[in-house]
Amino acid sequence: MRKVQASPRHPSGTPARLVLSDGEVDFLWWFIQGSIMDPGVRSRLNAHWGMCPRHALAFFAVEAAFRPHLIHGSTLLYCSLMERAAHVLDGHGLHRLVPSTVIRHRLAVRGPCHMCALGYGPHSTASAPAERLTQGREIKTALAFATHNNRGWRLHVCGRCAQNGSDALCRSHLIEEMAQCNPESLSAQHARIAEIARHLRCFERSLRWDCRDTDTDEDRGALIAAIGWCSGWRSILGTFDTC
Repeated sequence: MRKVQASPRHPSGTPARLVLSDGEVDFLWWFIQGSIMDPGVRSRLNAHWGMCPRHALAFFAVEAAFRPHLIHGSTLLYCSLMERAAHVLDGHGLHRLVPSTVIRHRLAVRGPCHMCALGYGPHSTASAPAERLTQGREIKTALAFATHNNRGWRLHVCGRCAQNGSDALCRSHLIEEMAQCNPESLSAQHARIAEIARHLRCFERSLRWDCRDTDTDEDRGALIAAIGWCSGWRSILGTFDTC
């Protein structure tokens, strides 16, 4: 997989705006048709806390391109993952007795990214209709979603990914921090994760017909916050650089 040049507008190491290969678009088109519900696939997604930074963002962007008013697969997956994260970091009751090494282990990835393991990357090819590839590669819908709902995710951008001094941490940087994390700091990170999970539940509920139009921009933005927390923020910041 070739290296992507860093964007001059963002911290060193931040990837440029996402450009997907034909193979990635075609795979994700089939993926959102129902492959994500396969038990084996869900198990691999859970083990990796979603997918790698590139493919986590790609999943959201392609689903938004094909289903701008029903970004259901990404929302269900990350709603489950954030509720799991909030449970892992819950410091109440018996959870207070769990050693930090155990918490770090439970937050770590176990196994490769699902798409990477299948060989999909920036140079993957596919025999697919040109219209499908063009539509799936279109980033405008995902960019509009991020822009209109940035109140729901901007405050949660990891300070280490963005190199901006924020005390927010993504999952991988939280694991690094936990070796010397004081209880107050860990409690603050748990509160942030619980807030993302709460808003994302509201967004997920709003996708049901009987609860339509009950979501807010903070609820919708929580989807991007969840993707960033699980997989890191650099790919997101490189793509949504104007939000």
